[in-house]
Amino acid sequence: MKKIALILLLLVGMTLSFAAIGLVILFATGAVQSIDEAKDLLNGQLPGGENVYLKPDEIREAQDGLLLLQQQKQELEGQILKLQESQTVLEQTRDELSTKVNELSKESDQGNQDSATQRAQRLAQLTTLYSAMRPGDAAAIMDNMSNEMILEILPTLPERNAARILNGLGDDTRKAELSARLLEGIAQEQRK
Repeated sequence: MKKIALILLLLVGMTLSFAAIGLVILFATGAVQSIDEAKDLLNGQLPGGENVYLKPDEIREAQDGLLLLQQQKQELEGQILKLQESQTVLEQTRDELSTKVNELSKESDQGNQDSATQRAQRLAQLTTLYSAMRPGDAAAIMDNMSNEMILEILPTLPERNAARILNGLGDDTRKAELSARLLEGIAQEQRK
């Protein structure tokens, strides 16, 4: 029985020694300044007076807050997925539209080439027609045309016929203007 009493005394002594060492460390590090502060700390009170341990209501509030945050996270993840799907659809639509624009551009270019070819053919026909006419008759017809049309037709005619038609126009001012613009066109062609 003496042995059990000695062991118990030894355990109590060790416990008190460890408690005393702990108190010395708290005072030495400046964690507590008085015995009352040490008691409060050992009873679970923080230096500001708050309890270290959460109360059941506080635990419930924290759990509710966590659930709310998880729900919001799920909603945000759902919205992110929808945005990613929308982005994919928009990219596909953009690619389809780009393809259509390229196709329409090619068709337009082809249409412009066809139109230019038809215009060149009509100009060739007019050149043949005006070359076969007497210069005075051709000049009478051209008196009623715009300067732009005349400037397209005259350079395609043989020089001699073009000169006679230009000379046959009724308005001398117009003759001078057309001659100046023909000269500008020749100068621009030479620069190229």
